[in-house]
Amino acid sequence: MISYYNTREEIEHSGVDTAIITFGSIEQHGPHLPIGTDFFQANAFAEAIGEKLNALVFPAIPFSNCYEHKGSKGTLGFRPQTTMAMTQDLVLGLHSQGFRKIVILLVHGGIFSVPPAVRELNALTDDLQVVCVIPHLPTKKEEGVLETPNEIHAGEHETSVMMYLYPDTVKTEKMKDADCMPDYPQPFLNFAPILDLCPNGVWGKPSLASQEKGKVFFEAQVEATVDYIKKAFKICKKEAW
Repeated sequence: MISYYNTREEIEHSGVDTAIITFGSIEQHGPHLPIGTDFFQANAFAEAIGEKLNALVFPAIPFSNCYEHKGSKGTLGFRPQTTMAMTQDLVLGLHSQGFRKIVILLVHGGIFSVPPAVRELNALTDDLQVVCVIPHLPTKKEEGVLETPNEIHAGEHETSVMMYLYPDTVKTEKMKDADCMPDYPQPFLNFAPILDLCPNGVWGKPSLASQEKGKVFFEAQVEATVDYIKKAFKICKKEAW
């Protein structure tokens, strides 16, 4: 893996033609997780995936789209059109430097403006392959370990991963009473902010989280994400559509 710790000459002589851009988010994560949860995980996922792909890994971008968390202090994000423009500017900048494969990791579930930007880049740009993916993919290795598969935010899964990667950031004493599973489907976040559906900002059961589960989840999802990326590059056209 090559990263922002390397020099220009080291990058030029590495022969690496794949780069990873990662979006996190700064948003509320209930009473037990820091607002930087998605950003912390974004860097961890990017580095682990970059190692397996032999890619140039940039520091995660902490901000993205998070309208669903409006109304919570400390939550900060861009408008969708800003994130879309940023994605295209960064990818085209890398393309002009000779990078031909770009991976965009979306380590926050509410970034809906990046996939259309990626489709446009692939459709209109020659000699470029761009793949975007959310690393939180369901995997076989999680079966029998994850007890709340329908959760979406700050629950068992996300809390477990943070307990594994950054244990000092988790307020474990507040996990027990933080469970919230609203009687609504996820698309209702298009109609109202999460605090209207889950008053404490949690959509899941952090009380079930553990460091051991976090290790299983993180390693399984890195593996699944790498497989997804490799498969996507096989079908991603190199010519403009």
